[in-house]
Amino acid sequence: MNLPPEPLPAPAEVARRLHDDIARLPMLPTVLLRLSMLDPESPSYFDDVQRLVHADPGLAVRLLRLANSAGGGALAATTSIDLALLRVGARTAVELMLAEKAATMFPAKDEWQRDLWAHSVLVANYMRRLAPMVIGAEIDANHAYLAGLLHDIGRFLMAALLPEAFEVVEDAGWDGPQGLLDAERQACGCTHTELAYEAMTRWGLPGSLARAARDHHRDAPADAAGAAEADTQAGALVTLLRDVDWLAMHVARDGMAWLEQPPAEFEAQARAHMRSRYRGAPEDRLLRLRSATVEASRLLAAIGLDDQDFRSA
Repeated sequence: MNLPPEPLPAPAEVARRLHDDIARLPMLPTVLLRLSMLDPESPSYFDDVQRLVHADPGLAVRLLRLANSAGGGALAATTSIDLALLRVGARTAVELMLAEKAATMFPAKDEWQRDLWAHSVLVANYMRRLAPMVIGAEIDANHAYLAGLLHDIGRFLMAALLPEAFEVVEDAGWDGPQGLLDAERQACGCTHTELAYEAMTRWGLPGSLARAARDHHRDAPADAAGAAEADTQAGALVTLLRDVDWLAMHVARDGMAWLEQPPAEFEAQARAHMRSRYRGAPEDRLLRLRSATVEASRLLAAIGLDDQDFRSA
């Protein structure tokens, strides 16, 4: 005889438990912090990445898998780690390492976890590609990538720390980001964005990354004070993340076809939903996004999420 599940404690008690559990979390893997601080403009960047790859045999295997898929069959397969690194580039290798180390923290055992990591990797790729195009802001591309990769980490935390509360939220029938936040607050007394902020602050990540995770579902500021806040560099990162989250949700649903629509139609939708202003023509942004989508699919395959191919969604 199956007994009905026990009711959850009051939301305030659930929130207290979650915050207590976050205080006991292990620290973020050191390699994530080291990777996030690497400077692509440094003369030693390639050598620094090369040393990290050689120190991690599992990562070297994934780098080879990525390098041998990048040529689409045009290049001979290689078993050389150094040639693989030259083929994909140091920047892509760092993105592979960041994605692999982040996903190791919360392994994708269920479909929702695979989908959420796929979304996070896609967002991260879009963040890096669009960051240099934002007008009026100098957004660090490394921070932009890591902000995208970790922006939904609070959902993994909620599922890992209090799975019964997470299941109540998942069964609530919410639709869209605001519905998710409302369901979380009703069941848990807090949201995944607040949990992410707390955990990322504890892990010692830059404040701009923690704030991006906390604020990426908030409505864009409409008043003068909010507009001034959005003009700061940290505010620009939050606004870019909101934009990119919207883009990635469309691509996850409709696949590459959504990025192959006429540029004028894409621009009309972007103006209605995206808050940052971007350099260049919409054709250029669409080209960058298509390239980033293909790269995200290859990266996901390299870290073992082979069924996530946005090109054929």
